[in-house]
Amino acid sequence: MRFIEYGTIKKKAINRFALVYPDVYKAGNSNLGLHYIYNIVNEKDGFSIERFFMDLERSIETQDMLKNFKALLFSLNYEYGVVNLLKILKKNSIPLRRSDRKNHLVITGGPLNVNPFILDDVFDIAFIGDAEKSLVEFLDIYSGLNDPKKEIDEFRDIKGLYIPEIHKKSKIKRRIEKLDYHPLYEPIQWGEFEETFKKTFLLEVSRGCRNICSFCLTGNALGPYRERSKEELIQIVKEGQKRTKFEKIALIGSDMPSSLNETIKDLSNLGFQISLPSLKLRDITENTIPHLKQETVTLAPESSEHIRAKIGKFYKDEEFFEKIKLIKKYSKSVKLYFMFGLPEEENKDLDETINFIKKSKKIIRTKSSFNPFVPKPHTPFQDHKFDFNELKKKEKYIKSHIKDVKIENLKGAFIQYVISLGGIDTGRFIIDSLENNRNLTYSSFKKAIEKEEIVIPSKDREWERIEVSF
Repeated sequence: MRFIEYGTIKKKAINRFALVYPDVYKAGNSNLGLHYIYNIVNEKDGFSIERFFMDLERSIETQDMLKNFKALLFSLNYEYGVVNLLKILKKNSIPLRRSDRKNHLVITGGPLNVNPFILDDVFDIAFIGDAEKSLVEFLDIYSGLNDPKKEIDEFRDIKGLYIPEIHKKSKIKRRIEKLDYHPLYEPIQWGEFEETFKKTFLLEVSRGCRNICSFCLTGNALGPYRERSKEELIQIVKEGQKRTKFEKIALIGSDMPSSLNETIKDLSNLGFQISLPSLKLRDITENTIPHLKQETVTLAPESSEHIRAKIGKFYKDEEFFEKIKLIKKYSKSVKLYFMFGLPEEENKDLDETINFIKKSKKIIRTKSSFNPFVPKPHTPFQDHKFDFNELKKKEKYIKSHIKDVKIENLKGAFIQYVISLGGIDTGRFIIDSLENNRNLTYSSFKKAIEKEEIVIPSKDREWERIEVSF
């Protein structure tokens, strides 16, 4: 299998960092946050950074081993990354607990750090919020230290950093930046290696979300909403062309910018195919859909019309069907995403959702998937209980009415729930299990909760120490 990347940076430097995505290359290389860190560190004199993934155990850039790097930067974007991070350390014979490590500085960043405390015994430093400037400030100080791990106090005044040894019980304010930086050296896969966005430049058009849905971490904890102008986006693409090679552009953002129609048209005129991995109902128009040329368009009705309004998505079913009819003119199929187990949901809501899918199938080829609702910290639904038995009944009900539906594994979702709302006690349970070669399964977490070894949601609600207001 040929591995061919354009935009890769191979650089010799005194300070060599490892950038670790705790999942496979396919998932990690499609994460724009990873490209941000890759560019920011490599742009700094005296620094280089090399990438590691779970299916590529040596670095892509020099084929070196992880243990040979002093600073290890982990990007945490979803709950399983917490467990994978620890497994990666163990596999590379690097002590899991901060107190046991002498030679390696473990640093974390990413959206999961709105609740970093599950790894409170593990990392040396956690970046909270946007890291474009805090990372540069960190590198400036790092370059002047003889032993950054022993001199960790030197980083205490950088805003947006949480250092467990220093910020004992204090609150940490999430850092928020303007969108005035964008990575240009994006390693883009052109070989036979599996990649989510093959031959594609990831273009961040916005950050945050104007919708504050009750279940969603982005609107409640990763704002405020910011967008780039059409002119800036065009310039980023032109500069990116000088540094890497791509045929397609994926517009990245939870909420598309006000200039979406013009941006799609102008980028298409440059000769690129445009894709929108995230698409809200209001973005589907006669101006956008023809230019996208996507065989499948994804929509997220989430639930019944009644529940949809309760969670903050005020779209009527008929509005969705109007858009589905429009999509049919230019695409072959739609994917519909739903959740089940949301607060106040009843069987009649499931019935309405099932009928929604059946109606869509009469219009266009339709695939549907359901995810069990996993509560997130810093959201209005953070206290909602993940009732496994109730969800199991609902899963069975859905499958009995829709034969080709895809439903996320309930046991896996339960583990996400535990990690999402877990605290220091949960982290210690995970560490102890891995150190003693015990499997981390649905059953092991369930038993730990029953024995009160861990409490979910965290009794101390440690995540409230992270100030996410904006």
